[in-house]
Amino acid sequence: MRLVTAMILALSISFTAFAEKNTTTEGTVKLKKVEGSKVQLIYGMVPNGAITVKIYDDFNSLVHTDRILSKKEFSKAYDFSKLKEGKYQIGVFNSNGEVDHMELNVGEKKVEPVVFSKLEKVHGNKYKLLVNSLLPSNMSVLIYENNQLVHEEELKDTKGFQKTYVFNHPVGHSKIEFFVKSEDGFSKLMAAN
Repeated sequence: MRLVTAMILALSISFTAFAEKNTTTEGTVKLKKVEGSKVQLIYGMVPNGAITVKIYDDFNSLVHTDRILSKKEFSKAYDFSKLKEGKYQIGVFNSNGEVDHMELNVGEKKVEPVVFSKLEKVHGNKYKLLVNSLLPSNMSVLIYENNQLVHEEELKDTKGFQKTYVFNHPVGHSKIEFFVKSEDGFSKLMAAN
């Protein structure tokens, strides 16, 4: 009976020591995404031995290993911008095992729509607008005269158009501006010369 009591006491002490050790590392060691495809490791306690950072790709292949020997707290940045697109796993390990872990998606870049637009004053009150898009999209044309909206037009699922706009009244010294935008993110304001 004494042996069982001693074993239970020893196990509870070891679990308590493990729990205390785990709470001291939690929050003091952290991987965080700082911008775009950059990750910062903050090791906010004095390491007990070597710290290892391992980076794996989508196929669980080891891409990079970093062994850090430090006698004080430290911070280190990792730049993933040169790596190919995909998901990466980052793990921070000390002598007790994994301390922190993070998943990072690299290459989720917003593709800018490829649109060419040109406005030219033909003569008098006529303006020619040319718009060409690489991919079909819904587009809007807004025409402003002296900062007042005078015409609005919607074009559905178009790759482009060429159109001449004629003003019925003399515009004289009016400021004429054409604003073209597509639903996939393109927008351009053009003033007539």
